[in-house]
Order: sequence, then structure tokens, then C-alpha cells
Amino acid sequence: MTRRARILTVLGLALLAPFCAGASTCTPDAAASIPPALLTEGFLQAHPDLYWRDLGQLSWRRGEPAQARLRFQRASLYADKFSQSLVARMYQEGIGIEADPVLAYIWMDLAAERGYRDLLVERERYWQRLDAAQRQRVLAEGPALYARYGDAVAKPRMETVLRTARNTMTGSRTGFVNPGLRLALGEGPEADRPVTGDDYYRDAYWDPAAYWCLQDQVWLHHNRGHSVEVGPLHTVEDPAR
Repeated sequence: MTRRARILTVLGLALLAPFCAGASTCTPDAAASIPPALLTEGFLQAHPDLYWRDLGQLSWRRGEPAQARLRFQRASLYADKFSQSLVARMYQEGIGIEADPVLAYIWMDLAAERGYRDLLVERERYWQRLDAAQRQRVLAEGPALYARYGDAVAKPRMETVLRTARNTMTGSRTGFVNPGLRLALGEGPEADRPVTGDDYYRDAYWDPAAYWCLQDQVWLHHNRGHSVEVGPLHTVEDPAR
């Protein structure tokens, strides 16, 4: 198969992704989210996609775009499509780095890999702005970024972290968590608010397949444009300070 044929095949699979998702066991859920009460430092450490995204947003708000981009790229290592789309935007607009429309397109192509409509639309806008030479650069430089940040490698990376964290859960070695367990969260946006073990250890937050399903549900029902994410904005500790 030629390189161009491979690109067209990937594009076709991306366009089919929303239809494939509808045929899976991941059912639509307009209420899907991660409650802010759960977003403690401990929870975020076990979810590096959210952890590094939040730190990237913190740097962004502080007017440190170069650091923000590096942190969004760390989140991207764990298959965070929102962060990948922000890296694309920074390359497209030259925010904190010299503008590069080719890298902008490749990052947006990564972000659109699961077929989320808004990201597909944005990706096609980026493509239309490229000239013939730049499109050749996409073919030459794209595979290296996919080898590091594409779902084929980034999802297993994230799944390893989730499984490791889940194996250290409070409860029995069989994975049972007493539904009567009460957790008093000592930090985060809703510190001291008790939550149940069922809430904190819900499969949607810890089981890899359920976690990807949650992301699909959030994108399908909540993410319109570039201002919505999985979970609300909140303050996290900056390890660099």
C-alpha cells in the first residue's frame, strides 16, 4: 500500500468512527461527566491526561504559553484529544512558538483521530490552508508524531496507569469496593465533602474501556468548540513552583 493510500485509509476510518462508536456498547449519555468533587490531587495523579491538561491551562492563564504547550504535549502522551487540539491551535496561531501550519495540521489530525465532529471540521480547515509543498511535509513528518502520540500507543500508555491505580484501590484484592465506604476528600474544589466509594471508584473513571466510552460521551454531548473539556476547570498544585 502506498503512503498516500494509507493516508486515505486512515481518513476514511476517522470519518467512520462516529458510526462505529454508535454500534459499540458505549451508549449515549448526555449527563456523562467527572464530578468536581472527585478531582483531587490523588485522582489527577492517576489520570495524567487530566493532570497535565490542567497544568497546561494553569500555565496558559498565567501567560506562559511555551510552558503550556509542553504540558499539553505531556497530556497528549496519554491520548488527551483536547490537549492535542490545543497544541494544534498554538502551532497554527504561533502562540508561544513559531507558527507552523504543517505541525498544526498534524496535531489537529491526531486530535480528530476518533472522529469527533468538531475536530474533524477544524482539521479540514487546517488542510485547506496548506500548499502542495506543505502537504508533502505532512506525509513526511506525520508518522513520527503518530508513533508517539497516536491512540495506538497513547491509549495503552494511559490504560497502564489506570490499571495500576485501580489495583491499589481501597477495598479487597478482588476489586470489590464496599458501597457503604465514605471518603472525606481533603483537597480539591469540594474538599471535606463526603463521597461514596461507588462514586469515586466508578468504572467510568478507572476501567480503560469505560473511560474511553466516557470521553466519547462527553465529546458527543458537551464539547462544542475549544472551550469545553472532560471535567471542569479547577485549581491544581503546580509542581514546578
